[in-house]
Amino acid sequence: MRAKLFFTVIIAMILVATPVIALGSDTKRLVFRDAEGNVLLTCADVASARADAITFSGGMTEWVVVIYFTEEGAGIFEQATRDNIGRPIFIYVDGHLVSSPIVTNIISEGVAHITGNFTSQSARELANALSGVTEDTAHHQQEGLIAMIGRLIRMLINGFR
Repeated sequence: MRAKLFFTVIIAMILVATPVIALGSDTKRLVFRDAEGNVLLTCADVASARADAITFSGGMTEWVVVIYFTEEGAGIFEQATRDNIGRPIFIYVDGHLVSSPIVTNIISEGVAHITGNFTSQSARELANALSGVTEDTAHHQQEGLIAMIGRLIRMLINGFR
């Protein structure tokens, strides 16, 4: 029962069967639309997104995409979820539909979880698309961070000799 309660409270959106597409390196525009096509939110309203794995008590792991909204975006998204319970919100990146989760409840905390049949890779791809980051960019950022840490370590070691 505890896992079910956790799922009901924390997981705010359920992903219906929509394709998650891999996007090219020119990702520029994020738009959330309602069923009538009205723009609800844009990339300016999203602070970040990430893939996350939730492990339930039975050992089952489910990949989700977590979206963090800006302060203003959180208020807009709360109203959007209030107005669209039981209906999809369509998420487009560069004009491509990447997800259409069904709103299951009002989301007022500024954080939304999209669940579905994600693999770790498909969850990362969607999170990166929502953040405006491609896999190549994320990989290069990680390589840059590793190189910077290496330089700092060398500086510390050389400074102590």
